[in-house]
Amino acid sequence: MLKNISENTFIHILLLIIVAIFTFFPALEMFFYLDEWGNLYEFTHGNFKYSHFTTRIMHLLYRLFGIDATGWFGVGIVVFALSVVAFYFFVRLLLKNKVLALVAGLIYATTPVGTNTVTMIWTFVAEGGYPLNIALVVLLYTLLKYFQERKIFYYLFVVVAFMVFLELEPRRVFIFLPILILFDYLINFKKIIPNVGFMARAFSLVTGFVAYYKYDVSLSKIISTGSIVLADQTGYDWQTKLRLGIESPFHIQPLVTLTNILLGGPWVFLSELLKEYINPSDVKQIYLLVVIVLFFAVALVVLAWKTKREWGLTALFSLGWIYLNIWSFYVFSSPGISDTAHRTLSIAAPAYALFMAISGFALYTFLKKRKSRFRKNLNSIFVLAFVFLLGVNFLATRYNFNKFNDFRSRPARAFFKDLKNFYPTLPANSLLYFQTPENPQIKYRLSRIYGGNNYGAGATIAVFYPELKKEEINVTREYKDVEKFVENDLAKIDRVFTFYFDEKGLSNKTVDIRSNLKQATP
Repeated sequence: MLKNISENTFIHILLLIIVAIFTFFPALEMFFYLDEWGNLYEFTHGNFKYSHFTTRIMHLLYRLFGIDATGWFGVGIVVFALSVVAFYFFVRLLLKNKVLALVAGLIYATTPVGTNTVTMIWTFVAEGGYPLNIALVVLLYTLLKYFQERKIFYYLFVVVAFMVFLELEPRRVFIFLPILILFDYLINFKKIIPNVGFMARAFSLVTGFVAYYKYDVSLSKIISTGSIVLADQTGYDWQTKLRLGIESPFHIQPLVTLTNILLGGPWVFLSELLKEYINPSDVKQIYLLVVIVLFFAVALVVLAWKTKREWGLTALFSLGWIYLNIWSFYVFSSPGISDTAHRTLSIAAPAYALFMAISGFALYTFLKKRKSRFRKNLNSIFVLAFVFLLGVNFLATRYNFNKFNDFRSRPARAFFKDLKNFYPTLPANSLLYFQTPENPQIKYRLSRIYGGNNYGAGATIAVFYPELKKEEINVTREYKDVEKFVENDLAKIDRVFTFYFDEKGLSNKTVDIRSNLKQATP
């Protein structure tokens, strides 16, 4: 029976989907965040313009679910589950082993790596996140099919799809280029100096990459115009990108990020316990840990290579995949090398899963061949280790989600629900005055609830009052602004709405403030 289950693709897919959804289930409690409010204001007030693909995705979600964030994040969870299934098929083709593919898929489905992407629907579903993982895995899968079957249409599909993905999401798909080239190099590795075929394939991808970013050449423009028109994008800072590209490989910060990723869920809890003593992003504080972890990572690659050459190459590729993800966003996406947790690290999650699966299996195979007193218990030891890893990763992912939900998502949902319950409608040219205790954390939490909108806080409130424009809602946290708004005009006092926000949530203080204003107004 176990053998039938281990070879049953349908059961594998069903299990992966269930685990993925169960792991990410707390994401259903998350809420709109920061610059997403600008898009929501445009959607609710009819100002939306089809500017680029990602905003089209956001608008589609709005048409389906309105401003019910649960539906939006539900779609994100489904996309994540699909990315796990796509990864399973890629690993199965790569390793020709269904059980290893299932193991890698389960690790990916539970890993906390890159889960910062979930905190915003923009990066979870639209601009990046797990749709990018699906796109990358599809490219890797198709490229692998080309290497195995040598049918040219597979490679043509990779080139065309890469150009399409570049056009759909140019701010993230640039990460694909070095990963695809590394995969091409290692999967066909025979000599350190690559052959002509590799150079030709790399040249075609790099040419498409440069043509799009530097000369604004895209497939849609070629199809619509019937010609290739070069338009130098002078605003693109190639000098800075080149400098960062040269500096990054010799900087230790990417290796610190790599270390944090490889340590996975256990490190999430351990670093939390030790946060009063160490900073996991501080190079000086964890330098020795970085050296030790990378030493063992390289040792596992060597062990996998000695056990089976293809496993060693796969382990090396997965490490390179993670590192290139880190390196790429340092060069192209962020202003420089930093220790900031970046939402694009979700692309490294499948690579982490692949490395853990193949290196763990290589270690198991190596120990199985050796005469040891632990040999007869080896199966039980590795099964327990695998279950432990899944369990800790699952708990770490849930911990990260619940931590964000406690800080921001649940208070935000309650905030806007209470606001609408207090006042289902607001008059035009209203002033909303929010008071808080002298607690920096509470003040910061409030700013994260309605702040970040490029149109201003009034536009965020207007999302829930679509009959009002952003100019007709004023928001302040300063009493002097209330006094300035009233300006001895008793009629304006009736348009002042006051609330107190603390750990317990939002409370209505409008009656008290209006009474004070009327007493102070001559």
